[in-house]
Amino acid sequence: MYLMVPEQSTQDIPERGRGVRFEDEEIYFPRLNRLCLRSVSSVSSTILTPFVLAFPSLTHLDLSGTRCAPELLDGLAESYTIHLVSLSLGRCPRLTSESVKNILINGQCTYDLEHLSLFGDVTCPFPFEEDDVETILLEAPCITHGRLTYLDLSSHPITSSHLAACPPQPMLRSFGLSFITNLELSSIADFLLKKASNVEIITLVSTSLQLAPTAPIRQSTLAVHSTLIQQLCTLPFTLRTDPETLKRQQAATKLRVIELSPHILSALGTGAGSWRVVRSKDARGWYVDSGCGWTAESGDVGVDGVEKALFKRGLLSEHPLRKGLEALAESGGNVSTAVGWHARKMEVLHGDGLLGREDGLYGAMSFAFAG
Repeated sequence: MYLMVPEQSTQDIPERGRGVRFEDEEIYFPRLNRLCLRSVSSVSSTILTPFVLAFPSLTHLDLSGTRCAPELLDGLAESYTIHLVSLSLGRCPRLTSESVKNILINGQCTYDLEHLSLFGDVTCPFPFEEDDVETILLEAPCITHGRLTYLDLSSHPITSSHLAACPPQPMLRSFGLSFITNLELSSIADFLLKKASNVEIITLVSTSLQLAPTAPIRQSTLAVHSTLIQQLCTLPFTLRTDPETLKRQQAATKLRVIELSPHILSALGTGAGSWRVVRSKDARGWYVDSGCGWTAESGDVGVDGVEKALFKRGLLSEHPLRKGLEALAESGGNVSTAVGWHARKMEVLHGDGLLGREDGLYGAMSFAFAG
């Protein structure tokens, strides 16, 4: 972004007639840390690139749905002042596989990433090649260090071998794997069980042949329960019923929310056990364990001996959290726009990034709209 030199001297302009004059110098915004440009598709890449690079202190950057070009990612990768914590590049059709690989592997700005969205769908798949996916999973510092808490790889050519080779992700909480037809559910379950047991939310819209629109609907619903819920979310059987034993019981993982296609959610009906279908105001919907979540009650003590919120399963039917989730399920989609999981829009006001929550139109962009 550059300013133009005025042709007329300011001395020739009366005091009251002076307006804003452009000068021949670059403009920088050194104090602004968080920038969201989601769906700003009317701005060309020739303007977008210098504009974004004019923010040398960015920590949060959302470029999803823009005309972001490889030159912008190359400029970010060369920056020594930008240190991103949250980055969203979803639905950017002009990006190349090489430019994304370069910024994630060689860019110092992505070394400390905690939130990364490379979302794509059927209408706008992410331009990744299979070899580049494997290279990123094995060499990108943000992935090899295991510090990611949010990761979306929807529509990428990911295979079971990629998940088997991926380093452990102990801090990952929200994982997007939608629109990957050739990825088996058993491989996903195995990855969550062995390498990412702290994942709470996963998106599986049209992922695997078992959940594809062409698959028999009975087969799809059975696969969700048998492959995912029974293996990953079921408490171990015990004959002891004392409160202390029940309190210490944990399932194999912390999985509690599964985003699925609308036709599968319709087939699941009212759910099974404590699992319920929660729909957004638009196209998205989730299969949610209403008897599970983070609660802070008197006497809850962490491993460090400090009272804090704990992750619990098997909440009683009168528990406020369970009653609230069941009320959302019964509303049939008549919910606030702030209701949902696995946001698609970055929250920049408070700095919560892709794990943040917003209301109104911003909330609809995060949780309601499918794209």
